[in-house]
Amino acid sequence: MPNEALGLIEVTGFLGAVVAADTCLKAANVKLIRCEVIKGGLTTVELTGDVGAVNAAVEAGKAATESLGCLISSHVIARLSEETKSLFVQTEEAIKEAIPEIAEVKTTIDFTEQKLREMKVIDLRKLAYTLNNVPIPKSKIKYANKDKLVHALKDIYGRSEN
Repeated sequence: MPNEALGLIEVTGFLGAVVAADTCLKAANVKLIRCEVIKGGLTTVELTGDVGAVNAAVEAGKAATESLGCLISSHVIARLSEETKSLFVQTEEAIKEAIPEIAEVKTTIDFTEQKLREMKVIDLRKLAYTLNNVPIPKSKIKYANKDKLVHALKDIYGRSEN
């Protein structure tokens, strides 16, 4: 889209980011790219869309965050170049290229019971969150002990201790 723009609103705190994003999305037809958390309590809300819509959304977001006292700055870049856009938005080609690599990594992980028992509980929980076919509900993974996690992860691939 040749008239695509990038809108940036920098605020302090998570509350300011939520208010800015919500206000912008309600004010105009824009797409939220992400809220990037920066050190020191700063958060940047990144939006894209038509130039007019992004301008209107950023102005609405500025007004809402100024009333909270958390606005740092804002800026709109009209007619965003493709090189600059690649900093913020992943292209469909890049996503399609990454999918086989992710699938390959998941299939090459060694899920023997011995290897799983050598891992820390926090790492087992992270692994369980990333897999879709874990027999433990996502809401219960953070409370699962090591034995339960090892058993669940081992059962996914049907491997026993070597």
